[in-house]
Amino acid sequence: MELYALRLSFSEQDLNELLRKYIPKDTEVEDLRLKLADHAVHITGIYPFFIPVRFETIWELGVEAGHASARLTSFKAMGVPGNIFKSAVVKIVEDIAKHEHWIRIVGDRFLADIELACAKYAVAAHLHLKSIQVRTGMVLVEAGH
Repeated sequence: MELYALRLSFSEQDLNELLRKYIPKDTEVEDLRLKLADHAVHITGIYPFFIPVRFETIWELGVEAGHASARLTSFKAMGVPGNIFKSAVVKIVEDIAKHEHWIRIVGDRFLADIELACAKYAVAAHLHLKSIQVRTGMVLVEAGH
């Protein structure tokens, strides 16, 4: 299947429902939530370290060579920048990526081959991903020739 024009919008609610549906059940993070603001994706949750640690990550989304990209731009644990906890939370994302052949890690970015994801979960298609824009409360995705 070849895609000639596509414009999708996902609300925060849509993405939070997808997150709850597809996050592995054995993920240690609790109270995981996604918010769309300031041209970025804010993800918060609680990680059970020695004590429950509330964290917030901020991700910048984009498109690189036809793949969706996500780069971690900010991390806070218990309200302050926290490099100790950052590696634990990033490891969770890396562990999830290991089980999905359509996600890979390149430097400080996660790249997702959306065509491979579609083939796995829906239908094989040539999407020609063009842009991903984060706006307050929604993500806009454009693809096609």
